[in-house]
Amino acid sequence: MMRKLKMTLLIFTLIIGLILIFINPIQNFIIAHLSDRLNTTDYTVEDLQANLDKEADFDFEAVQSLSITEVLKAQASIEKLPVIGSIVIPEVQLQLPILKGVGKSALAVGAGTMKPTQQLGKGNYALASHYFEGKDILFGPLYRTNIGDAIYLTDLTNIYEYKLSVKEVIEATDVYVIEDTEGNILTLITCTEDGKQRLMVQADFVTQYPMIDAPEALSEAFSTS
Repeated sequence: MMRKLKMTLLIFTLIIGLILIFINPIQNFIIAHLSDRLNTTDYTVEDLQANLDKEADFDFEAVQSLSITEVLKAQASIEKLPVIGSIVIPEVQLQLPILKGVGKSALAVGAGTMKPTQQLGKGNYALASHYFEGKDILFGPLYRTNIGDAIYLTDLTNIYEYKLSVKEVIEATDVYVIEDTEGNILTLITCTEDGKQRLMVQADFVTQYPMIDAPEALSEAFSTS
């Protein structure tokens, strides 16, 4: 009996150890898979507009570190997530769905809008997403961006082009950076490695193209997984 008990405890300890070793790779794989599934090419303009009208959480000050539990919840409710567009940064191979609000499930799979009334191509369009050290998922690729990089967003009606102009670390309390300005800009926010500060990337609005008349390379950028 004692021998069986020891063997059971050994097996249990081994299983727990394996879970701890592989939980992060599993979580990262699920996040990448979910982000890919929410590609806007699988939606219609009407779908995105309907999602834009849904209720959403905009309390970004309450956002916590992402856990495997939240990732699994997002997977379970993927059909209900309010996708309203996509963002692509070709230079760093970033391609993510844009979702309304900064709810836990939204930020588990893509970039969330930080203000309820913001509009693409107008004012200060602000997005937030999580960062995982050394991982090219969610907003991790922002750390590899450079001044001058092109950033594209779409709502399936138009493609909006921005040019990266500011990249700096700010304090978590510097919420003024998402306030509207005189010009039209894009603001992207993610955590620093220690989680105490934020990496902010801002880009100036350049132009917009009707989706049906956009350069072929841009249209392909949003359809490539």
